[in-house]
Amino acid sequence: MIVDIYAHHISPSVGKMMEKAKYYGEGKEFPYPLENADPEARFAVMDKYGIDVQAICQTTPVLLGLSDEDATEVCRLSNQDNYAMCKAYPDRFVNVCIFHLCDMKGTMEEFERCINELDCRGVTISSSQKGRGLDDPEFFPFYEKVVEHDLPVLIHGTHWECSPLMDMENGNRFMHVFGWDYDGTQALWTLIFGGVLDRFPTMKIVTHHLGNYFPFFVRRIEQNFNKFLSDRLPRHISEYYGNIYGDTAVDGTPGAFPCGYAFFGAERMLYGSDYPFGAESGEDFVRSNLEGVKAMYIPDPEKEMILGGNAQKMFKIG
Repeated sequence: MIVDIYAHHISPSVGKMMEKAKYYGEGKEFPYPLENADPEARFAVMDKYGIDVQAICQTTPVLLGLSDEDATEVCRLSNQDNYAMCKAYPDRFVNVCIFHLCDMKGTMEEFERCINELDCRGVTISSSQKGRGLDDPEFFPFYEKVVEHDLPVLIHGTHWECSPLMDMENGNRFMHVFGWDYDGTQALWTLIFGGVLDRFPTMKIVTHHLGNYFPFFVRRIEQNFNKFLSDRLPRHISEYYGNIYGDTAVDGTPGAFPCGYAFFGAERMLYGSDYPFGAESGEDFVRSNLEGVKAMYIPDPEKEMILGGNAQKMFKIG
């Protein structure tokens, strides 16, 4: 079985809300194929490449530029529209629900709805919450519920435009190419050093883009920890790696797959595409990321784990 754990879904109702947002929609920086909301269009791509199941989720930068109230509404609409597709085709889709932690009241209410009514199999959150780190104690009740229900946390990078050299308008798309992964790396760093993974030791964190900067800089991370930071944590930093997983949505970059594998091993890598973004209405990313996994010089049983076995366990798929 092949499971795509990072397949986005922007429904018509969410698309309507995007008229208030800054980046997503027709004529904006992140257009998306409207046919992504058509199950038959998704099936055509899935069947062409042998994808059995998509874990459908929202991309968190859709919340940029929205008020907390509107951001929570986008989450609500995304979650219920995802579920409608999952309910109609339970053998092909599972629901990963999005939450805006800046509105904790709305988040906790929506979480209960997602658990009780929407067959939630995982949660998606932004790597930072309007400048607040993921170690903010106000977010702990959410993490408690996530761990209680054994749900993976998918962290999606977002904007943190701290310098004109890095902003979207003047920085030649630096933020989109590098900044989201910088913020995703910051999120991991914050969860570790902020004590979140010590407080919730069974939490499963799924990093987008195969671990952000962690796999490439793992020795740099450990050298700095050993020299400067060893008194900041109760355990060696390497002991937290077991909480961290990585999807394969790296736009098909060949060298990223063995680098991610060296860090995660087969047990903590999961196939993800980033559909429907990318060329060919998302088909390019589905194909190239699949090819990247299959091209690795690793045993076939390990490829099977990455392509679907790990996801079946994590998302409780049949």
